[in-house]
Amino acid sequence: MRSLTESEKTSFQENGFLKLTDLLTKEEVDSLIRWTSEVKNLPNVVGEHMPYEEIDATGKRVLCRTENYCNYHPGFNSILRGENALSVLQQLSGEKMHLFKEKINYKQPHAGGFDAHFDAPAYNHIKATKHLTILMAVEPATLENGCLEVVPGSHKEPIPLGEDRCITKEWCEMHDWIPVPLDTGELLIFGSYLAHRSGANHSSLGRAAIYATYNCDSDGGDSHDEYYVHRRKLWPPTHERLVGEKYEEGAVLYGFGSPMLTIQEKA
Repeated sequence: MRSLTESEKTSFQENGFLKLTDLLTKEEVDSLIRWTSEVKNLPNVVGEHMPYEEIDATGKRVLCRTENYCNYHPGFNSILRGENALSVLQQLSGEKMHLFKEKINYKQPHAGGFDAHFDAPAYNHIKATKHLTILMAVEPATLENGCLEVVPGSHKEPIPLGEDRCITKEWCEMHDWIPVPLDTGELLIFGSYLAHRSGANHSSLGRAAIYATYNCDSDGGDSHDEYYVHRRKLWPPTHERLVGEKYEEGAVLYGFGSPMLTIQEKA
């Protein structure tokens, strides 16, 4: 297990994020690459994993992300619910952690970015809590292909949101955003109140990234399945949507700031 230094813990508390380059072994990284391809190519099944599509810059319909796959993939389950990841998170939170949700963002060539936001508004309807997220780079994340950008220390101040639930343009322009490029196998841990965004993919290659979000045991224990029951009802995966249904409540709650909003179902 990886023991965090006091310097790393302090940096996380002050900045709201922590980059780790040595949590995963080479074998684990190789497995994550293979498993990501497996999940990406899973056949659509009603009631199981949740793939979402987007319309890219060329007008093509492409896969944007997949959620809710751990319960159906033993390999991912062993890593994302494994002792190594949970131990690091417990060192930061001070208590036992539970997997709350998981997604893979594929960000394929010409795919869109994610507007400036923080994650709490999409989670707190289940339970008001502070979450921690581990971002694992499956492929290198760069400025060209839309790596994550953050505002250090923003988790400690109130951040104004617009009607679209994204951070206001005025706030974004008043703060310094720093890019966080990641090589394959590197991690970024951040909280649900940290301001972050990412640009579109302007490269010729995709850049998949795994996001696993966790909640503290004191905030209600394991809420994973409860979250996905609610999400599936209001914001189902693309293949489960009914013709003519707009899913407006789900778009506001779960789709804000994301390329998933480019999908418009015809009546």
